[in-house]
Amino acid sequence: MNPGGLAVRRGEIYRLLGDISVLLALAIVLGIFANLTRPSSARLPWVGDWKHHIEHRAFRAGVPVVFLPGVRVRLQDSATVVLDAREPENYEAGHLPGALSLPVGQAEERLGDYAALLTPQTPLLLYCDGANCADALELALKLREYGFEDVTLYPGGYAEWTEYGGRVARGGEP
Repeated sequence: MNPGGLAVRRGEIYRLLGDISVLLALAIVLGIFANLTRPSSARLPWVGDWKHHIEHRAFRAGVPVVFLPGVRVRLQDSATVVLDAREPENYEAGHLPGALSLPVGQAEERLGDYAALLTPQTPLLLYCDGANCADALELALKLREYGFEDVTLYPGGYAEWTEYGGRVARGGEP
């Protein structure tokens, strides 16, 4: 074996490791720069509280949030319309009592189905599956674009409601 050839291979390996280190450092610097130049609402968090990220997005968007005790109170208010942003099969499997199905993907087409119940001032309470579900927030933002003024998000959603013993309705529209 040629000792000089081994030195050449080691030199190539060290040069390759150096090149990889430079590329990795450059990628990190560019990633940090890209994140810092994004609008603050679109930045990726360094350390995220992903358990509450939907709530944080709602707060940043100016959408009021209500938690379980407030939901129970709102369900007693006959003026409040509760909207389930989940897909119809999830709604039919179980939903909050009195909730109407309005999947976020069908909002534009199906909103007319509830025209007799809804005015721009109608208090709306929206929910979906739970803390990691963004459908209700997306629906809330759409409804605000359509002119609805009193739109509130329940980020705990169906998962929290059932976890804490909330009564559930099943089947189609109430």
